[in-house]
Amino acid sequence: MSAKDIIQAFPTPASGGILSTIDKEACEKAVGQILDGGEKTLRELADLLVEPGKGNDIQARHALHATAIRVGGPNKAKQRKAFAKALAGTLADDRPKAVKGFILRQLQICAGDEQADAIASFLTDGDEHLYEYSAQALEAIGPSTTDHFRKAYPKAKGAPRLTVLQGLGFLRDEKSVKVFRSASKEKDLEIRLAGLWSLVRIASTEDVQLLLDTAAKEEGWGRIKATGYCLQLAEALASAGKKKEAAKLYQNLKKSRTSNNESHVRLACDRGLAKLK
Repeated sequence: MSAKDIIQAFPTPASGGILSTIDKEACEKAVGQILDGGEKTLRELADLLVEPGKGNDIQARHALHATAIRVGGPNKAKQRKAFAKALAGTLADDRPKAVKGFILRQLQICAGDEQADAIASFLTDGDEHLYEYSAQALEAIGPSTTDHFRKAYPKAKGAPRLTVLQGLGFLRDEKSVKVFRSASKEKDLEIRLAGLWSLVRIASTEDVQLLLDTAAKEEGWGRIKATGYCLQLAEALASAGKKKEAAKLYQNLKKSRTSNNESHVRLACDRGLAKLK
């Protein structure tokens, strides 16, 4: 049975865009047929996807998403690996970038280490949010993907660069500490803040003064965020038993945040210092 025939089990929206009737049994059977059909059926299904506004592919998208969810269930490792491998393989085909974006979002649900290479190739692609979907899928796979982010960062520009940097921070990549420090000194505010946030994520003891100095130089929103990161780092260090470093952060912030609209910072510092005793 062709993919086009299989997806007829999935409903199409009635007027108003609401899926009023769903035959769960029929949909489950269709998912089984997609999996049984292997790579051939999956590629046919991917071929039914179109760019938004270029046609109706609701059933195909529903079927692909439902299958990605099903293979992520317990005791389905074999099915998941086969499905994810075949799905990642469709990224190399000549498809609209918006379609590849949808495929990447499904891989976020089911992909494993074996698909990381195919996914990572979009980390620096600024079109159709591909870099964002790629990063989210790699983050879902886990720390084993950090090398892909490290390799992409020097090549990334604009929004992809920020997303890749945030990916390194999200994965708590301690090997990228120099990258985080450098980022915290750049002209772009978002990059600076991402660098500071990443240092907080790895609870870098050596960078207590860097966070304090950077936060002191920031203004407006940047000052608020950077100050918040200083407090987060203090909490992380305190939890790790590094009371001296945590106290330094609290004491500095309490002394330097003197304006009326920063009273909450002083209060947080008092509470933090009390817990260190």
